[in-house]
Amino acid sequence: MLGYFKWVLTLIGGRLSDHALLQFQACVNYLRIGRWMRNHGYFFPDRVSSREEVWDVMVAKLGNQKVLYMEFGVAYGASIRYWSRELKDPISTIHGFDSFEGLPEQAGPWCKGQFDTSGRVPRVDDPRVTFFKGWFDQILPGYHPPPHDVLVINMDADLYSSTIYVLNYLRPQIKPGTLIYFDEMNHVDHELRAFDEFTSQNSIKFRPLCSDRTLAHISFECIG
Repeated sequence: MLGYFKWVLTLIGGRLSDHALLQFQACVNYLRIGRWMRNHGYFFPDRVSSREEVWDVMVAKLGNQKVLYMEFGVAYGASIRYWSRELKDPISTIHGFDSFEGLPEQAGPWCKGQFDTSGRVPRVDDPRVTFFKGWFDQILPGYHPPPHDVLVINMDADLYSSTIYVLNYLRPQIKPGTLIYFDEMNHVDHELRAFDEFTSQNSIKFRPLCSDRTLAHISFECIG
């Protein structure tokens, strides 16, 4: 019976478009992320409707501390502009990391080169904002974090390979109070896979802070 069911699935798959298959895979991914969150004891009883509302919760928690905000995957700068506007401390630091050449590989729903800005960095009228242009593994080894009270990491690198590299490299900087935001957690083979691997291989604990309704845009706080 199971073999017959699998045979039928192959026939159905042969008639579906690539787009339709991606939509089916997306549905399965939402089931998988729901199961993963439950398995790890991460519950978000009051989910919000947008990533900006997730960021609002993070900003409220930061208060007036001196923040080092590090964003990986800047693209056109929409989220950098939000944080520039909402971080009120005048000596906080906002650092954006991106090649500005698009994604280095094809994966999931993304194409190689997607999010390419032709090398142009966003224009943000804030002296606290600095952009570091290049691939993460080329830029981070020469990067020296400035003094700060609390670290905020915005992971919008999309790919597993990029996300796990950044998390592992920043491990010494991640301490209790550090906030980490993931922008595409619903793509379970990329950001979720990287976070799962990172937490399982390091003696580090997080608590859930806020999520949108779809569990795609999620923030966590390091607690030890």
